[in-house]
Amino acid sequence: MTRTRFPRPPAHRSPARFAALSTALFTASIAALLAMAPPPAQAQSAPSPLASFTRTLNAAISGYNREHLNGVSPEACAAACLADARKSWCVSFDYYKASQQCDLSDKRAADVGGLKTDYAGNPYDHYALIPGPGVPNPIVGPYGRRHVLVIGIDGLRGDALFCAGCATTPALSQLAAVGAFHGNVLAGGSQSTYSGPGWGTLFTGYWADQHGVTGNDASLPLRKPHVFDRIKQAYPTATIAVVGDWANITGNLKPVGADFVVANAAKNSQQATDAVKGWLSWANPPTAIFYYLHNVDIHAASYDPYNAYYQSKIAGEDAQIQQVLDALAARPTYAQEEWLIVVVSDHGGTGSGHGGQSAGERDAALVMTNRYRNPTKPAYCQGDLTGTPLPQTGALTPHVLDFLGLVNDTAGSKHPACGSH
Repeated sequence: MTRTRFPRPPAHRSPARFAALSTALFTASIAALLAMAPPPAQAQSAPSPLASFTRTLNAAISGYNREHLNGVSPEACAAACLADARKSWCVSFDYYKASQQCDLSDKRAADVGGLKTDYAGNPYDHYALIPGPGVPNPIVGPYGRRHVLVIGIDGLRGDALFCAGCATTPALSQLAAVGAFHGNVLAGGSQSTYSGPGWGTLFTGYWADQHGVTGNDASLPLRKPHVFDRIKQAYPTATIAVVGDWANITGNLKPVGADFVVANAAKNSQQATDAVKGWLSWANPPTAIFYYLHNVDIHAASYDPYNAYYQSKIAGEDAQIQQVLDALAARPTYAQEEWLIVVVSDHGGTGSGHGGQSAGERDAALVMTNRYRNPTKPAYCQGDLTGTPLPQTGALTPHVLDFLGLVNDTAGSKHPACGSH
């Protein structure tokens, strides 16, 4: 496919202001003005109340329940805890997963000797309110505090981006235009092209025979450290956030030291987006964020880059990413921060699925920049990198470690055109 130049983002246009019209000219004038006026800006949804909580799976505070709510979702419980009538005392809640109930509490786990995690059948999840405006990021470089935002798009083929006739992706195009792109990161090979092995390889820098997640079984633990846990090991006060709808992402594949975990509803990208926007609204956002988008993994005909249905899912997730990028760039301190934004995918696809070793299934994507709406920062990586082969072990973990000045002792290597920073 012929690659095209990355498009420049369109200039912003402000809505027209209409003067009062006389009664005689009202109908004709309104018609003319409406024809010239730009469409109204799309309203931005409010951040999810769950973004203010850290979630601990299969755990609860034993006792100390102050208020019980019935027929509620986790989001409703979080909103209730944050409501004016309760915000003076509510600091946590336990959610009954099967019966849609929750108990609001004025105690934290540390106040009562910890969480109980051995309930029969694991009926509860515990949600703890994040105190204050977040924890200051301890990683400071010459261009400000360094953060990492990893955007994981499940099922995105690398050759489905930035080519004539492919999906229109203004958000991803803007990232690539000021950074780097690789259109054929090699997934699979020594492992299947299922999601579990792919994300395990991206998160650790090792193939599945070493990291241990050889399939989609959520009981398979990572046997190698998650890259975000490596950040925690080097900087214990760094905070880590994860949001995703796939149970493996918030379960066996999540960092052991994750501080904030949000499980959005299945294929509900807006909920995931709202969680990330909530974190970015803090004075001190998490040091590292993983933001998982699931809708491109269609499991329907077809994963072909020119298939209209596949393109619509790519374009839909691109619109979600744009919301997050807008929230990031709107941070009052953004110019004094340096964010490495990395977009990766776990596998491609062929026909209506994936798992095998065809070229389409092995074709994954990488987009990376530290200069989104921050042009004064020296580029960590720039240009189309596709000409140099890049195995999946080198796509994510080595670049994150290099950007943060940490030693990479994994099986993967960063692209030779990138870093050190």
